[in-house]
Amino acid sequence: MAPRSIPPTERQAPESRWQHQAQLLLQDLSQSLRQWPLWTHLGWQDLLRQYRRSVLGPAWIAINMAIFTAAFGWIGSQLFNQNPKTYVPYFCLGNVFFGFLTTMFNEGCRTYVDAAAFLKQAAYPKFSFVFRVMWRSLLMLLHQLPLIVVVLWYGGNLVGALWLLWLAGLALTVLSATLVLAVLAALATRYRDVPMVVASVLQIAFFVTPVMWHASQLSSERAQLLTALNPLAVWLDLMRQPLLGAAPPTSTWLASGLVLGLLLVVCSFTYLIARRRINYWL
Repeated sequence: MAPRSIPPTERQAPESRWQHQAQLLLQDLSQSLRQWPLWTHLGWQDLLRQYRRSVLGPAWIAINMAIFTAAFGWIGSQLFNQNPKTYVPYFCLGNVFFGFLTTMFNEGCRTYVDAAAFLKQAAYPKFSFVFRVMWRSLLMLLHQLPLIVVVLWYGGNLVGALWLLWLAGLALTVLSATLVLAVLAALATRYRDVPMVVASVLQIAFFVTPVMWHASQLSSERAQLLTALNPLAVWLDLMRQPLLGAAPPTSTWLASGLVLGLLLVVCSFTYLIARRRINYWL
């Protein structure tokens, strides 16, 4: 008895389903980008609501960062035997940009939980709320620009800063961080312990990432390799080195591109799995 031939439609069913899911992902992304007035307005309103009835508003963040930079910059330059004019800009930029990333990841865990009222009422594209958190974090970073300019002037790096290269590194970092945010948002909606885990990991990451110390100060090759494999360290180099007048090495750009490609795959699979379940998890 001859084996039954499988119709082409049956053979292509699994592949067509994945193609359909990929089309839904691209459709969600394109719709979210077209709805930029929505998520920019929501991000701005989140910022206003957070600092309502405050005299200085988000400027408190820059003031707090300035005080902390002045205090630890003076102490850290002595601890690490560094010139204050070179150490203070290095530490300040590292602390500002590391805080920008940690804010995105910590707040990103509540992306869909905070947007439950929207998602339960209408079929909004999911990435609109991911972009909402990303935009809000960028607005917070914008308030740090005066401090960045001051410390660059203090260290004599204001004229030699590579601003165009910094914008390129910032764009690549924001794109990668947004993908991390999207993955964390889906996982934290399903598993409510994820925000606590992320907060704990980021606290440890502050000390194992070259924020207040240089990777060259590590004597062990294994420790330097661990730093090289740290995505946070790679993103810090992309955003900090151009402002200090040095172009990031090619290996840093290659590492950031590799991380971006990996995040694209992980984010795509996470979205395809969680797309229909997010409203149920809420």
